[in-house]
Amino acid sequence: MSCCQCEGVEEEFGAAVAKRQLKKFRRSGPKRTTRWLVDALVGLGVDGRTLLDIGGGVGEIQHELAGRGVLSVTNVDASSEYQARAREEAEARGYLPRAVYHYGDFVEVAPQLEASHIVTLDRVICCYDDVDALVKASAAKADRLYGVVFPREEWWTRVGFALINFVQEIRRASFRAFLHSPRRVEALLSERGFGRVFHQESLVWRVSVYQRF
Repeated sequence: MSCCQCEGVEEEFGAAVAKRQLKKFRRSGPKRTTRWLVDALVGLGVDGRTLLDIGGGVGEIQHELAGRGVLSVTNVDASSEYQARAREEAEARGYLPRAVYHYGDFVEVAPQLEASHIVTLDRVICCYDDVDALVKASAAKADRLYGVVFPREEWWTRVGFALINFVQEIRRASFRAFLHSPRRVEALLSERGFGRVFHQESLVWRVSVYQRF
């Protein structure tokens, strides 16, 4: 991730956004696509497993799986406010002693991390400029399952992302959104021994789980 994008993530996902998202999560639970991912992982078995959640925001996946039997949680996020809110909720739910937090660009942090049974990236690939570096580094940390939510590559998502980035340019904001090729993501995972075992789509998002074979 470029320095500008790191700064952009910190700016884009600041205190107001993080507090609002945590309040919504507490009221309504995970987003629909996040729920699909969580349910798929639970169906494949999470009890006694370890979780590495990359760019997990306010911690929706972490909170849900910590309550479903996950043994420990590792959180990596480039937004300090998201990480603070994730930690706050982990403490409220009583699993903070089982959680570890790392702030920064995951690709740079990755060498410090041990592998986990489960790795998740929920709406993270579209925030990262170098998809190859992100997928390679994250897949290397997944011993068993790799769960991901990222945009479909359709004409309407191309238009939407172009509009998002146009607005960001007008605002003179550093953050940009990236529409990476699903075929490239799948190829990178296949090369690393993963096969897809779950897939579901909304109008915008692809939700997939891959298992190491």
